[in-house]
Amino acid sequence: MNVLVAVCGSLAIGPNIISLLKDISYVDNVVGIDINEDNPGKYLADKFYRCPRTNTENFIPFVKQLCIDECIDIILCTSTQNSLIPLKTHEAEFNKIGVQIPGTELSKLLVANDKGSMLVKLGKSGLPCPSFCTPTTEDDFNMFAERCKSIIVKPRVSSGSRGFRFLKKDHKLTYNDIIGKSGDLSKTVDIDDYRNIVQKEGNFSDILMMENLTGQDYSVYVLAKNGRSLVTIPFKRVNPKEGVSLVSEIDMNSDIIKYVESVVEEFELDWIVNIQLKISADGEPLVYEINPRLAGSVILTKGAGCNLLEHGLNSITGRDVQIGTPQYSKMIRYYTEILT
Repeated sequence: MNVLVAVCGSLAIGPNIISLLKDISYVDNVVGIDINEDNPGKYLADKFYRCPRTNTENFIPFVKQLCIDECIDIILCTSTQNSLIPLKTHEAEFNKIGVQIPGTELSKLLVANDKGSMLVKLGKSGLPCPSFCTPTTEDDFNMFAERCKSIIVKPRVSSGSRGFRFLKKDHKLTYNDIIGKSGDLSKTVDIDDYRNIVQKEGNFSDILMMENLTGQDYSVYVLAKNGRSLVTIPFKRVNPKEGVSLVSEIDMNSDIIKYVESVVEEFELDWIVNIQLKISADGEPLVYEINPRLAGSVILTKGAGCNLLEHGLNSITGRDVQIGTPQYSKMIRYYTEILT
């Protein structure tokens, strides 16, 4: 079986996925594509091709021809915006040439990926969710700012921690902010400055406002089939930086598992998904983001004796799926170098 890893150059994702694939006995070749020529995935994959940007008309024809030339069976997407959505949009074309693109159906994928739409749907479902606002006007923005004491904002559609900010009344930039010694405060913006910038240069409808959750952070992996969770594995994010888990450990918290399985059912998620949540002041798990795709920390499931990538590939290739009970494991992420 030949696998194409779409967007293989991400430091936190590409190398991990390629490493897991190479340990699966029936995977013959791993082919990587990325818009950047020099990236670690290029040197870890069996073959690498530089591809056009995904928002250009050349991207889909390029990937289709590559799948034919390299006899690709499955495409794995490591970026929702830059590979999964564009490829899922043309999924029928790839199916015709014998290529599978596993993951949630496109219309459901788009709802889950938009942080605003996701929380609106979650709120309507009756499942617990954070206090939030999807503003469309300045008045919406101001009303939520009056109602919520501690607020974070981020683009409704973004990756990692891009655009994430804390909003604070009368915040003044300090010397520690400038030299990067203020930790999370370096992402703090005066609420009036932020509102004025959005009003003048952007659109309120592009952002999500949400209460700042300060409890334990979790990244939860699920292997699902049409909204039914086959196995759910919560990780404590011990030391996340810029949206990336540097230290994580398995925590099979039954309340989190039950809650996440309800979320998976509500959104009818499929195959391997990553759900991020925090524990509220009342001890309640609250989802703040759904990544309907593979993410780099999936490698921790291998340490837990429950390799979700292998189980996921088994499930879509007609192989026997035998899922054991996940065991405690801890992941410490570090960077190394490739010399060429």
